[in-house]
Amino acid sequence: MKAYVKVSAPTTVANFGPGFDTFGLALREPRDIIEITTDVYETEIETVPDYSIPTKKNAAFAAANSIAWKNRVNAPFHMKITKGTRPGSGIGSSAASSVGAALAMAVAMDFEAKNEDLIQASSLGEKMASGTPHIDNVTAALLGGFTIVSSRNPIEVISVPPEKLPKFDIVVTLPDVVIETRKSRGILPKNVPLTSAVENISYCSTIVHAMMSNDIERVGRFLTDEIVLPYRKQLMPWFDRVKKAAIDAGALGFSVSGAGPAVFAICRGNQKDVAGATEDAFKSAGMKSQSFITAPGKGAEVLAVK
Repeated sequence: MKAYVKVSAPTTVANFGPGFDTFGLALREPRDIIEITTDVYETEIETVPDYSIPTKKNAAFAAANSIAWKNRVNAPFHMKITKGTRPGSGIGSSAASSVGAALAMAVAMDFEAKNEDLIQASSLGEKMASGTPHIDNVTAALLGGFTIVSSRNPIEVISVPPEKLPKFDIVVTLPDVVIETRKSRGILPKNVPLTSAVENISYCSTIVHAMMSNDIERVGRFLTDEIVLPYRKQLMPWFDRVKKAAIDAGALGFSVSGAGPAVFAICRGNQKDVAGATEDAFKSAGMKSQSFITAPGKGAEVLAVK
């Protein structure tokens, strides 16, 4: 068993427009840093900044503990999580921590975990955080690039590495508000109109083809949603105003990241204008916000082992 493991895991954009619980995109930054130390007397989770999340309710603890129990080990450990973004941001905060914790624990225990093992363990972290074990965020955080969840039982995922994707920038804007994933999922209907389902199938198919044929302009045009967004906009009355501002400033496409409240725009060459316009739109809606510019990135990686 290793005494110390340090792992980095990226934040992500889940759903990526029409791909609810299916599409995921790893971001180059921000990333979470997870450190596990095993030579300790009691289990403790430390989060920087301190978000005061109880150990037994921490997504990262659930993921790491799942790996430990899978190997029939019940030993104490200390975990330090340096957060790249706050919980409830909409860019996969819990997924980054869960994936990093699962990978770090597997390395610490000399467990040659398959991707399916890590995804399953990380999904328990997502269940702890949001109430459902969805895996679109965690697959992107683990594998990097653009991911497609093909099957959930058994787990099967298509992963396109960032170097094989079109070149584009991503403007992520976080308004100064928290929307809990549980609440954002809770307002969704159990059934949707057939016409909406057909529209989303068309959008998803086009985005996949456009990604693979280096047509980022077409990706942007079809970065929309007829199934989930109409309901989630009830929690985001400012969405249409902010989207219009981003598109008018030159964004190729615009949507909600995950369950929100973060929004993102894909751009080529005018990302600073889009970031400024998006922040101005939030300001006109009476809200503070902060933008950062990033790009598709790689998945979780081990930084140090002792």
